[in-house]
Amino acid sequence: MNLRPRNRVNPSFNMSSMTDLVFLLLIFFMILTTLIKTNTVLNLNLPSSTSKEKSKARVRVNIDASYQMYLDRTPVTPETLGPLLRQRLGDNPEARVEVAVDENVPHKFFVQVADIVSVQNGYRMLLVTKPPSAR
Repeated sequence: MNLRPRNRVNPSFNMSSMTDLVFLLLIFFMILTTLIKTNTVLNLNLPSSTSKEKSKARVRVNIDASYQMYLDRTPVTPETLGPLLRQRLGDNPEARVEVAVDENVPHKFFVQVADIVSVQNGYRMLLVTKPPSAR
């Protein structure tokens, strides 16, 4: 009497399908990260320049076409901008603040922000522009 089973179970595991899945996920996330915009909240029409310097600033002040100011993504007024900058950056003389102003905003709003950032608080100010080919 033959009591052994006819079908033998193979205890090995094939990893090829798992590696295929991992590579597909890797490609998906690589493509997805290239589509992310750095300025997702505000649609600013920035002036163009030929400067190619990359900023490493921790804080960004935006002024949109409706003259509304934002510290990163938080709406602020000229009165609250200074204290919020001091709260985030402290007394670091090497701190840098990016300033992005829509090209249709009057010059007086930019001067007001520049005064708050560099004169009143002593931080280094960097003006955000777009490359000339992006026009």
